[in-house]
Amino acid sequence: MACFRMRMRSIRPVAIALLASAALGTVAVGAANGHGQAAAPAPALEADTRSYIGTWALGDSNNNLFNVRLFPGGKAVSTAGIQGTLAAGARQSSADQLRELGRWVAWGNGVRIDYTDGWSDWLYVGPEGLSHASWQPGQNRATVPTNFGPAVKLSGTLAEVVGVYRFPPAQQNLKPYTATLLSNGQAFNDIDDRTGGVWILEGSTVVIDWISGWRTTMSINPATPLQLRHWAPNSDRQGPPTGGVRQGQRIE
Repeated sequence: MACFRMRMRSIRPVAIALLASAALGTVAVGAANGHGQAAAPAPALEADTRSYIGTWALGDSNNNLFNVRLFPGGKAVSTAGIQGTLAAGARQSSADQLRELGRWVAWGNGVRIDYTDGWSDWLYVGPEGLSHASWQPGQNRATVPTNFGPAVKLSGTLAEVVGVYRFPPAQQNLKPYTATLLSNGQAFNDIDDRTGGVWILEGSTVVIDWISGWRTTMSINPATPLQLRHWAPNSDRQGPPTGGVRQGQRIE
């Protein structure tokens, strides 16, 4: 898959503020350690990986927020960083631009995520607390990482909602599309000509308003998990949904 998440060696202050504002809480994991710049962490320092399962907020080389969800069993899905809201909203995007798939393993005093595009992220506890480092494709993971930055673990409903989904559209003749929901309220899809949108939470319903004029709602009620409704542009939002009720799926 094409690489759309270029990394840099440090994250500017605005990104740190963005990450902090995106989080509802953090957890302390592992033991304090350095960046591991000279060599790969020793296996003896491996942390309790249960603390890392969940959703994280990180920053890419273009100072954009992206989120990573770690699932039990080793799967990982990242909302790949796009070139900002305006650029993303001005054109159609592909599924590969909206998400990265990977696997995570215990590594040093944290976990390392290896993505199918060749990048790796390391989540760990350093001198400044929860942190992440990244290596670019082809780079030896025992060398100094390409990028360092803060890591924020999300909690509560925000952590539950954020992630990558497969949504069936209202039109029966169209294939399911990829939708990503970021922790700063941004949303992206690969079905519209203008791919951006915003989401908010109303009770147990996620409401997504797309730039295209469509509205999508997704239930997080345990009785109706990921149940979807769509409304076409200019349709009555209080009226029946366009195309009836659909069933969404989280990508793992």
